[in-house]
Amino acid sequence: MAEIKSTLDIVLEKTKHLVLTPQERQAMERKEHLERVPGMVQRFLDGAWSLEQMLEAWKNIPETYREDARKSMLQKLLDFLSEKKSLGALVPAFQALGSTTDLPYVDRLSQLAMKNKEADDSWEARQNRLLARLAEKGIRGDAVHVTPALDPQWNESLDTMAHQIETLKIQWLAALTENVSSAPSGPIGARPVGSEGRKNTDE
Repeated sequence: MAEIKSTLDIVLEKTKHLVLTPQERQAMERKEHLERVPGMVQRFLDGAWSLEQMLEAWKNIPETYREDARKSMLQKLLDFLSEKKSLGALVPAFQALGSTTDLPYVDRLSQLAMKNKEADDSWEARQNRLLARLAEKGIRGDAVHVTPALDPQWNESLDTMAHQIETLKIQWLAALTENVSSAPSGPIGARPVGSEGRKNTDE
């Protein structure tokens, strides 16, 4: 069976007559390992990998590049984050990959996930009450649907959740990029100052 060669091996074969400096070689190795990150995270998001499998793949990255890979994984997960996703399912991944400086953001995300679940539970209970009232009036069957899109209170809750998540993403991504250690601003339950209208999360 033919040996599977890495990108670095192929490049080195094609540039045998050239001499790479240690810095150039390290930069190439770093790039090669970081290019694996999107695929690792996507397998987790698609359900092909468990959280443990994704973390194991990350731990197999050489220690020299592991911290950069960790930040890249957090960035990829944050790109995926929205109020339409299951926040609760993603919180364990953020908890596992978060460092000490990430804790304020992880805690904030955990609170948002709890509020999102409470909103879902609240809507389900309200939906059941509305269906029961319709059934009392003789309106029942598989064709009867009560949709949250017609509920102004539900839509307002989604607006607030979307703005809070977007604010958290912007602040966390900035902290990861700039290596800034600061707590996310803005209280849970409040919309960011200057937020007007609803961001289109379907784009």
